[in-house]
Amino acid sequence: MVQELNFQAYSDRLPPQNIDAEEAILGGILLDPEALGRVAELLRPEAFYISAHQEIYRAALALQSEGRPTDLMSVTSYLNDHNKLDKIGGQSRIAQLVDRTVSAVNIDQYAHLVTDKYLRRRMIQAGNEVAYLGYETSTPLEQVLDQAEQKIFNITQSRPNQSLTATSDILTATFSDIESRSLGLVLPGISCGFYDLDAMTQGFQRSDLIIAAGRPAMGKTSFCLNIARNIAAFHKLPVAIFSLEMSKEQLVYRLLSSEAQIESGRLRAGRVSQDEWEPLGYAISALSQMPIFIDDTPDISVTEMRSKVRRLQAEQGGALGLVLIDYLQLMEGSGSENRVQELSRVTRALKGLARELSVPVIALSQLSRGVESRTNKRPMMSDLRECVTGETLVWLADGRRIPIRELVGQTPEVISLGDRGRLVAAKADLVWEVGVKPVFKLTTATGRTIRATGKHRLYTFDGWQQLQDLRVGDRLALANHMPRLTQAAIAWPDLQVVLLAHLIGDGSYVSHQPLRYTTGSEENSAIVKAAAESFGCQVNRHPGRGNWHQLVISGNGNRWHPEGMGQWLKALGIFGQRSASKRIPQAIFQLPDEQIALFLRHLWATDGCISSSLSPDGRKYKATIFFATVSEGLARDVAALLLRLGIFSQIRWTKSNCYNVQIYGKTQQLKFLETVGAFGPRVEPAAVVMRELAHRGKANPNRDTLPAQVFEQIKQDMKDQGISQRQMASLRGTPYGGSAHFKFSPTRDVVLSYADILNNTALKEIATADLFWDAITSIEPDGEEMVYDLTVPGPASWMADGLVSHNSGAIEQDADLIIMLYRDEYYNPDTPDRGISEIIITKHRNGPVGTVKLLFEPQFTRFRNLAAPGRGL
Repeated sequence: MVQELNFQAYSDRLPPQNIDAEEAILGGILLDPEALGRVAELLRPEAFYISAHQEIYRAALALQSEGRPTDLMSVTSYLNDHNKLDKIGGQSRIAQLVDRTVSAVNIDQYAHLVTDKYLRRRMIQAGNEVAYLGYETSTPLEQVLDQAEQKIFNITQSRPNQSLTATSDILTATFSDIESRSLGLVLPGISCGFYDLDAMTQGFQRSDLIIAAGRPAMGKTSFCLNIARNIAAFHKLPVAIFSLEMSKEQLVYRLLSSEAQIESGRLRAGRVSQDEWEPLGYAISALSQMPIFIDDTPDISVTEMRSKVRRLQAEQGGALGLVLIDYLQLMEGSGSENRVQELSRVTRALKGLARELSVPVIALSQLSRGVESRTNKRPMMSDLRECVTGETLVWLADGRRIPIRELVGQTPEVISLGDRGRLVAAKADLVWEVGVKPVFKLTTATGRTIRATGKHRLYTFDGWQQLQDLRVGDRLALANHMPRLTQAAIAWPDLQVVLLAHLIGDGSYVSHQPLRYTTGSEENSAIVKAAAESFGCQVNRHPGRGNWHQLVISGNGNRWHPEGMGQWLKALGIFGQRSASKRIPQAIFQLPDEQIALFLRHLWATDGCISSSLSPDGRKYKATIFFATVSEGLARDVAALLLRLGIFSQIRWTKSNCYNVQIYGKTQQLKFLETVGAFGPRVEPAAVVMRELAHRGKANPNRDTLPAQVFEQIKQDMKDQGISQRQMASLRGTPYGGSAHFKFSPTRDVVLSYADILNNTALKEIATADLFWDAITSIEPDGEEMVYDLTVPGPASWMADGLVSHNSGAIEQDADLIIMLYRDEYYNPDTPDRGISEIIITKHRNGPVGTVKLLFEPQFTRFRNLAAPGRGL
């Protein structure tokens, strides 16, 4: 019945405990109905050493949450109802607690005693866990040290929080604070020393991640060093500077030049005039009094940085004023991912560091050369984002595909790529218009396309990669099905589903002309006539050549008063579409799967094809299943609907100037025939194809393969387990073929066979992921266009009409404040703004955005406030 914690006795001592205090607390709760309210915030069940005491305390908390008394009878009854009474020693044990307690007067003090012992036990447990970490030699030392520090830090963070405070006790201090702020004496955050910037930001807020971005020579390092100096000088708060670009000596030279107002070039060369020695001495004295700490470790990781900042905070005995990192792109990531992924993780880790230590963190960021290709070279927040064009279809979790431009300002629930390669629903927290940028068009072997900026990231087998770094032949991840993950399906009457499929395939519903349907099939004609009449419309048949005829459907009202089918098609948003612009309305994508199959079955009865053929020698059989259309949008809609049923297709532009949505391979073709089926003129050929496919050997799985890079993981695991290639071939029951075993793109089954033998869970997840690996066939510049982006916290990805696309604004998403620096004189030497630096706030999570101007003296690497009426420099 004693609490089981993972620690060992030290010198035969028992873990810290105070059983008498625990019994007094429980007895007080059973005696006094008000006692539990005095300790509930301070004391958690785990703080009790005796496990029986934990259960009694939990029972009292549960009763309190239900508004029931916590007396002897109620607690006993609750424990008995939950089969725990015997485990704690029976009713006599609870009665004993009451008998031993006189009153609950000192229950608050007893709670502090119990909590004290509990935290000491946790320290012992953490110490043992730290000792265990020391033996984990496979884990990098930096990570071990960080985990060890975190375990102790967690104990200090878990200490009881302050209880509720009366408003009257807070109002006096609040009024004084308001008065000081109204007089401009204090700011809500930490003043950076530049009053116009402070006025806009209200000081740097603790736990904020601040990005200071700009092109080289804009003064980023000087600006942030000036801020660090001001915080250390004015607030006497410790400042930690991590310089990954310059040595600590170079930074000190900059600080000295700024403080003594001696040109940095002369200072480094030692050319100091006689009258400058005195201000230099004063500068050294002043700087030496400021709590500024510099670390110039190259390629430092966030883990190592966090450890050093924690240590500095502990040594200084209080809050830190600032953590400055120069600069972000030089920070070291995990090393197991590509650079794009690493930077995303670094920014999230820096935000975590700011929150954990309650300190503003400024990270400098280098902007790309794209800024300089514009006429106006002022940086914008879009320079931190890489995005897609407005027509890009975003897969929503309710089954719809919506152009990203139509989602601006919304927070839709989208389909994202989660753990183990599974498609999941995730909430987007922002969709926005970025601006006009150069874009590229990427096309894959299955006909999928995306138009995006060069730095937009797509998912490859090696992780996230920027579009500009991809090459023809590289393979991208596509969703291999399109799930509807939220909301119940919205069913239609079956006749409406059938009618819409036929109208999209062989119907005409353009403006100012009668509604028409043309067909050579009596089955198609009959069902369209019946469906149209269900709308109250009249159907007239006009014969044509052979079996071909036209159904003219009237009774649809006019443009001012639409009725019947006309009103229905307008409500669906497709009335007036011509053949080349036809689309499947969004409502179809929200139908249940059986009605989507019904829709596709009747769509295929119009412009679909199901046929088969034999080679002249009769040895090779070929089944052909495709849907033809002159509308690219309709072709992509059909391919997406097929994915809803788990059927993968290829979109091809044919010599006959139309798009074919083609279904290849025995497995996919059989799935189509079994799931979608056939209607009317497609029934007989579908039966033939089904029969032939069922009797003609194994399926060729070569279309759904994994990239050959997967063999690198397999070979490494074989090496780690001491399995040779010859042994592996024997275990798999295949002939030994040397290195040829690893020189192709394997099927899922092949990888699963390796995974089973190697007992490798990661390989199994790769082989069973919801992804299809599609090869890139072309990447071409495609002009300039307005682009858009969205962010998805957590999975950080979304489906760009099936292509797995990453959050582009990773830095922008994590930052609370983004500052861009711009000096016009760098690009325009004759500008009237010589010596002026623009501090452009492009994102402010808690306030306004705008521009602040400061005086920049590059010879002193110094920024200064501009003079204003009634103010000096």
